[in-house]
Amino acid sequence: MESFRLNSRIVEDNKEFLIQTVNDDRQGVVRTSLFVNGEFLDADSLPHAEEATEEQVLELVKSAHGDKKSELEYLLRSYRDVLERGTPEMMCQLGMALHYKRMYGEAIRLFRTAVKLRDSYNDAYFFLSQAEMGAKNYEGAIQAGEKAIELKPMYADYHNNLGEAYLAAGKCTRAAEEFADAVKRNVYYADAYFNQAITIVVNGITHEDFELAQNLKAKAIDLLKKATLINPFFKNADYNEAVAAIRGDDFDQARQLLLRIREDNKEKQRLEKAAYFHRFLMYTDWLNGDNIAERIRYLKREIEKNPGYVDLYHELAVCYLHKSKFEWSRGIEYFKEALQINPELKKAQRSLDLSEDYYMKMADAVYDITEKES
Repeated sequence: MESFRLNSRIVEDNKEFLIQTVNDDRQGVVRTSLFVNGEFLDADSLPHAEEATEEQVLELVKSAHGDKKSELEYLLRSYRDVLERGTPEMMCQLGMALHYKRMYGEAIRLFRTAVKLRDSYNDAYFFLSQAEMGAKNYEGAIQAGEKAIELKPMYADYHNNLGEAYLAAGKCTRAAEEFADAVKRNVYYADAYFNQAITIVVNGITHEDFELAQNLKAKAIDLLKKATLINPFFKNADYNEAVAAIRGDDFDQARQLLLRIREDNKEKQRLEKAAYFHRFLMYTDWLNGDNIAERIRYLKREIEKNPGYVDLYHELAVCYLHKSKFEWSRGIEYFKEALQINPELKKAQRSLDLSEDYYMKMADAVYDITEKES
């Protein structure tokens, strides 16, 4: 089959974004990749049937390319608009979408602006810390992470995030303290156990903390076992080799393997959390039923992992309100279809009038909740 390739370039704020879509016959997929100034950011793959014709594959290439281009154009346009007249809530939502697209510079600017406008915005500080980590600005990540914990010290995610920032900055003692705080708040926090193990191994190389170095092998392996019992994904092809390296005193090799396992897990989570794009759409006219259902499923999983994270419950409640609004609008459309078939059906006309009146009130309430929070 012929190889198809489409390229589009978008220039924004002295950055060149390249969207490239190709068909990969060997894997049977159409792959769309996004680059900024030549650096890879993100990719999406769409499978196609083995028996697909060249015309069908070409159409899929065009469709996938167009969708990616439209998404990027929408995000960049929204970025400009939200900076100019957006609320802190809108800035945070869009910032998360950009963060999970690895557009760290834009995300950081939005989060920083949001916290300037609302210094008590703990979520914005938390995601600012993560975006600073993505940009490898570890001191900035620590500062934002500390502020998030100052505002909401009970959130396990915040402690785990700050621990990762400290570890990236080479501060094992502080990292270990934060990971310990994370598991105190959530004893089923696999990521925090895994990070604790990495910290102990790294400390075995740097010799920063004498107490942390005691019984190094046993403590690290025990923490890894806890992490894998909770999240089997950590027990991948590198896991046994990492444990063997710890037992053999090859801590540098163990560190490399454990960090690779963690990055694989983070990439898996990033792909899942790219659904944060849909979270931003929750505040726009792009919303549809599939977006809502996907977000509800995601939030329920997050609540299971972080049962004390009150903001997750709040957002889940908002999602259900959006779901009700969406379902109500579908009902209105069917009343309209009924009247197209029989314009004289009085009960359908009365139902339409009442439902449209109530829908406007419902839409106003949802708008107030999602866009006018202070």
